[in-house]
Amino acid sequence: MFVDVHTHSASRDPDVLAIENRHSGFGTPAGSRYVSAGLHPWYIRRETFSDDFDQLSVYAARPEVLAVGECGLDKLATTDWDMQCRAFERQIGLAGELRKPLVIHCVKAFQECLGFLREARVPVIFHGINNRLAVIRPVIEAGHFLSFGKALLHPNAAILEAFRAVPPDQLFLETDDTGADIREIYKTASLLRNIPEKEIALQLELNFDKVFKK
Repeated sequence: MFVDVHTHSASRDPDVLAIENRHSGFGTPAGSRYVSAGLHPWYIRRETFSDDFDQLSVYAARPEVLAVGECGLDKLATTDWDMQCRAFERQIGLAGELRKPLVIHCVKAFQECLGFLREARVPVIFHGINNRLAVIRPVIEAGHFLSFGKALLHPNAAILEAFRAVPPDQLFLETDDTGADIREIYKTASLLRNIPEKEIALQLELNFDKVFKK
């Protein structure tokens, strides 16, 4: 079984356990068996936030929605910073109420994200990691999960060091919106860690069970 913990593509592959992310269209059927749903900081609008959050709250309670997110903070987004913080805080609270994990989008705001996440009472996955070790070390030390994707296919020395430093029991892999094959990412991850692909597959299944199964 291949776990694709964060993708924007629908999947019906019986060998891939994919969690398709949605940031809108909460009233329409999803293309995948499992989804995550959240208000992405790129798309938050002050004038519609109240209604959008209400729709998310209803949708996120559905059984096929395994996680809240991606949500978080992005210092490169045009969205007002205070609005981002308010939306993030509300979604952390929603995840706690629903007892569902959080999937985090974080760009140049790791310190701020970790500050808000001190209030989280559910597992947390930082997705799309492509940062150097000094940046992600506080995430590792906080006990959160880190998900790597296409950056592993052509890693520089900094990403390689960061990837190898993440403990196996805090690791996930993903395709995000890249169109990459999760099998290729698994194969590359096993080579970069110098372990059998079966070993990393079994570890990620254990991690999935720990985070998503109640």
